[in-house]
Amino acid sequence: MSKAIAIVGAGPGVGQAVAERFGREGFKVALLARNAERLETMAQGLANKGIEAKGFVADMLDRPGLVSALKAAAAELGPIDVLVYSPSGSADGLITPRQLTAEIEQRSLDVAVLGAIAAVNTLLPTMPKGGALLFTTAVTAQYPLAFTANFGVAAGAALNYAHVLNQDLKADGIHAGIVSIAGIVDMGQEFPDSMQAMPKLLASDVAEAHWQHYKNPTVAETIVGPGDMFKAMAGL
Repeated sequence: MSKAIAIVGAGPGVGQAVAERFGREGFKVALLARNAERLETMAQGLANKGIEAKGFVADMLDRPGLVSALKAAAAELGPIDVLVYSPSGSADGLITPRQLTAEIEQRSLDVAVLGAIAAVNTLLPTMPKGGALLFTTAVTAQYPLAFTANFGVAAGAALNYAHVLNQDLKADGIHAGIVSIAGIVDMGQEFPDSMQAMPKLLASDVAEAHWQHYKNPTVAETIVGPGDMFKAMAGL
């Protein structure tokens, strides 16, 4: 019986790469994101590569809607073996601690943490043994930087959540892990001058880190890219 993966926050970068990596291993793919047209395009592109995929419209900020979409995915594809929860950058941009407000941080927490909790609680009861709950975040989860305070604080909470999930579920044969990106994912886009010095990473490398978490569930966190560079920037 084929396995299924649900990718929440499925976009043309990391989400696409994760879908292709797991799809090559025979996984059916549920793509969840807000843009129905883009989901259809992604699903068709995966189908052209021999990967069974279907899009389900969902917004991480709409938790009841996210839950409904995940239930629909499980009803159509069968029990979900792997969840990859992969939010993109904050719509608020880069916020320093002095600029941070409760409202701004609430949005970051809603996307990075509370949506993740809702997704896990939806899929975990029927997740087969050997399954995995995987999350994507930024390396500011490990090495906080003041100029990314809004999503850095939320990323730190997501890192903590992944660890406590892993501790709690390990005995039941469910792995929880988190992949932190130390840089920006290069999809051939133009970068502003302010970002030229940032490390550029391949989405396929991030996807491979998720695959390794699933295949070799021995550690709870992985950093993709030059983590030591960000550790030095944080003065740690």
